[in-house]
Amino acid sequence: MSLRILGGSAQGRSFSVPDSARPSGVRVRKSLFDLLAVRSPEGSFLDLHGGSGAISLEAASRGYTVTVVERDPAAVRTLTANARALGLRANVLQGDSGALLSKLPPHDLVFSDPPYTQDIAAFTVRVLASQVVAPGGTLIAQHPRQLRLPEAEGYTLERREYGSNALSLYIRTD
Repeated sequence: MSLRILGGSAQGRSFSVPDSARPSGVRVRKSLFDLLAVRSPEGSFLDLHGGSGAISLEAASRGYTVTVVERDPAAVRTLTANARALGLRANVLQGDSGALLSKLPPHDLVFSDPPYTQDIAAFTVRVLASQVVAPGGTLIAQHPRQLRLPEAEGYTLERREYGSNALSLYIRTD
């Protein structure tokens, strides 16, 4: 399976997707980056669950400084090869994002799309409690539409729905 970059320096170019990945759909990716182009057109971008690279490679193509965390070694190899083939800069880290939270520096934008079998609400609360979202930054959590993520002190919560998926945006206010 392959996907295409939707915008930026690598627009229209294809990249391969690891077998283990569940890529974000075109509608979600396009909507997310249209929103970010208005709100946060530059800065550091952390993808906590690299998977297919659809989000992190798109962010790198659009000029963000990208760090990607991925647990699966084969997916890490594919992400690294895709970034190189597309001429994109992305720092790809192999490991468990939950275990790395306390070791990662603050980022302007943090994207979390864990496997849907994981407790997404609990993981989101862990991310918000860490210092990985920079002051004034945003956590974007992708999840099934039927799931409602909790409000969090120090953050304004917005929700957007796209088919069977939703994006919950936590904008840090402190």
